[in-house]
Amino acid sequence: MMLPFSIQCATCSSFLYRGRKFNSKKEPVRGIDGKYLGIQRFRFYIKCSECSRPITFLTDPKNADYEMESGGTRNYEVWHDERETNQRFEEEAEEEEKMDGMKALENRVLESQREMAEMDALEEIRAMNARHVGLMKGKV
Repeated sequence: MMLPFSIQCATCSSFLYRGRKFNSKKEPVRGIDGKYLGIQRFRFYIKCSECSRPITFLTDPKNADYEMESGGTRNYEVWHDERETNQRFEEEAEEEEKMDGMKALENRVLESQREMAEMDALEEIRAMNARHVGLMKGKV
C-alpha cells in the first residue's frame, strides 16, 4: 500500500512521507468503533523503515480521511486548516447576517443574481443541445 499521509515515527523520529510504498496488514476494526453509519472501519499496520517499530492507523469514514492510532504522529497538512477556516468564515457570515438586516438583503440579492446567471447559462446549453440534436436527426 502507499502511505496516505506523512508520519513521523515516535521512536526514531524519522519521517515516512505520503506516497511511499509499504507492506501492510489490514484488519477490520472490532467493537463499537468498528462501523460508522454501516461503513466498516479498517486498521492498517506498517513498520517504520528505520527502526521497524509498528505504526497503526485507522480509516475515518466520517471525515473521509485516516486517523493515527499508535507508533507515530501525523504531520501538518494545510488542507485541514483550510476546511476549518472556511467553516469559521461561513459561521461568521451567518452571524453577521442575523445582526445586520441590510447585509442579509444584499446577500439575498447577490444570491438571486447568481441563480439568474446560472439559469441563463443553463438555457443557453439546452438550446445548443437542442440544435445539435436537430442537426444529428437531419444527417441520419
